[in-house]
Amino acid sequence: SDDQKNFQEFFREALELRGMTIEKLVELTGISRHALAAIYNGDYKKMPSLPYLRGYLMKIAEILGIDGNQMWQTYKDEINSKISIEDKLPHNRFAIKPKSLRKLVIGIIAVSVIIYLVFRIDNLLGIPKIEIINPLMDSLEINEERIKLEGKLDNYWDKLTINNEEIFVNEDGYFEKDFQLLYGENNIEFKVKRFLGKEVKLEKKVIYQPLTQLPQ
Repeated sequence: SDDQKNFQEFFREALELRGMTIEKLVELTGISRHALAAIYNGDYKKMPSLPYLRGYLMKIAEILGIDGNQMWQTYKDEINSKISIEDKLPHNRFAIKPKSLRKLVIGIIAVSVIIYLVFRIDNLLGIPKIEIINPLMDSLEINEERIKLEGKLDNYWDKLTINNEEIFVNEDGYFEKDFQLLYGENNIEFKVKRFLGKEVKLEKKVIYQPLTQLPQ
């Protein structure tokens, strides 16, 4: 059943169903072949760090037409399962006891997190910044029914939504979205949220006026 599929099987099955190859994914997502190969082979040691990986999986899921959150949850469940299994492996009497080992690991992780936060505090708190490349003007009138929204965040960790839809941001902070316009006035809201910090909103107005719609 789907519940018993590991992450690697889930990913490979999604690729096969779409007739997709790793090379094609590299081309469509801009993710490195090294990172995609690690994901495809289930090589957790070579996979990117979690913030990168979540963004990658969301982008891959978008290309494959599957639920990115489900893909991410499948990965997290498997990691938790592996940790649980490793804790239960037999050990000799000279080995560190599981409780002591867990305390040691937790201590190391806690110290690492504190050190990391000291250097990355602004990326977690602070005020996010967003630059809209297209549309540049606050109000714009066009005669095409689609517009390519483009922009850049100063921190790719920040969560970006456009009209409440979460948007993938690459490692350079760049994002783009092919946006379908409705006839007349379209209000487009860009919202950026820092993990533990502030939220910033920007609004653009795009008016779609087809050329065929001649005035009376």
